[in-house]
Amino acid sequence: MSVYGHIPIDNKTEYSNFTYSFNVWTVFAAVTCTYTLFSFWITLKMCIFYLNNKNNEEVKRGLRLDVFRLFLLMQVWKEFHVLMDFLIVRIPLTSLFTSYCYQSKPVLLLKILSLMFTGVVYTSHSLTLAFCIQRVALLYAHEYHKDKIAKIFDIVNPLIIFVGHGFGIPFFFASSSCYQMDEPFPFGAIVITALRRDMVKTYTIIYSIFSNTNITLTIILTIMMFVKLYHKRKITSELRRPVDLKSEKVLTATMILILLPVVVPSILSIANLFSSNLYAYMFLLRCIALDVRAHIVSCYFYYTHYIFKKKNRSTKIRNDSTIRTVSTYF
Repeated sequence: MSVYGHIPIDNKTEYSNFTYSFNVWTVFAAVTCTYTLFSFWITLKMCIFYLNNKNNEEVKRGLRLDVFRLFLLMQVWKEFHVLMDFLIVRIPLTSLFTSYCYQSKPVLLLKILSLMFTGVVYTSHSLTLAFCIQRVALLYAHEYHKDKIAKIFDIVNPLIIFVGHGFGIPFFFASSSCYQMDEPFPFGAIVITALRRDMVKTYTIIYSIFSNTNITLTIILTIMMFVKLYHKRKITSELRRPVDLKSEKVLTATMILILLPVVVPSILSIANLFSSNLYAYMFLLRCIALDVRAHIVSCYFYYTHYIFKKKNRSTKIRNDSTIRTVSTYF
């Protein structure tokens, strides 16, 4: 995406004899790849769990499958986002790809990568917002409306994926190239971008509006969720009914982990509007935030929700069949 690059290496003779040398960005790519593979495996295990247990009545009593389905879609596309980030940012930054990009000029490959990356970015953000909307809608809805909400999102989710990836189409028809990054990145550290420098601000403004609107709505929805949970807990306490605080803790922590990293890309987009030099120094923070949003959310949910713990699942679900708990919304 164009907000990353600085100078295209096309027809720059200084790259004609470029050779790769080991650097810190190679270490960074290797380290992040290691824990990324682990997170991919966790997300895959949750998807397999869903496919094997979507008709299991015990699981249905402990976990709303419509919410879990959207959660998995959200996390799968976040993992795709990280994968595409490796292909167009982290691996090219190591300079392993620089000589090939200059010598071969693989225009079609660069266009396809730009198309896929842009579509994944918009889809990932949109699914996150959809997940928050669904959670709040279920919390505030009457019991007899919840099946209707589930059916609505079963229709909306494929549309979000289709439209989100549609945003990547213009990038396929734009000029694509490998761009040298600004200092302090070393010579040969490149990223794949889809627009020339004179078109950067137009894209950045569009993405900033989309990202900031997404963030604002996500924050509002999260506040609404916490307010509703507070009132539910207060009412439950007044009626002296037992409440599953552990499930509520998982819910709250998951939402916070989803929310916090979303803010960083928006800050980077705004920073790029006013100072492209500042962007380079914040780039590492962007990668870490992307990993937190994808990996920690998946791992935290998998290792803290009792539904994935075989020894405790049956007992916990039997208890929840007689107790109205927050976990039935997640």
